[in-house]
Amino acid sequence: MDYEKLCDKVLTVSRLTGNFIRKESLDFNESKIELKGLNDLVSYVDKEAEEQLVSNLSQLLPEAGFITEEKTINKIGEVYNWIIDPLDGTTNFIHGVPTYSVSIALYEEDKPVLGVVYDINRGDLFYSY
Repeated sequence: MDYEKLCDKVLTVSRLTGNFIRKESLDFNESKIELKGLNDLVSYVDKEAEEQLVSNLSQLLPEAGFITEEKTINKIGEVYNWIIDPLDGTTNFIHGVPTYSVSIALYEEDKPVLGVVYDINRGDLFYSY
């Protein structure tokens, strides 16, 4: 697998999702916050961002499964699995603290082979493959 080429595409996917999150932050509606557990919040933005990531990453690597923060999909791949947190820093997002990111990793078997973290408000992209 050409991880460099795949990583370039994942960077684009993370930016697209980050743009959605940034746009939603401008008019965020706190009435749609859910409590998953003690001090564990989730919003419609988390869920929609996760659905976008799953859709776009599925196009890049159709045979891959997903381990997701918000559990919008339950599919484990035989060889490849994406591990994603669509809005890493939900509590900050909900409270208007501009420190949150899109986090994506790809595992082949049990080994991490690609990782991307997009700091949405600073525009910084951190990645490795």
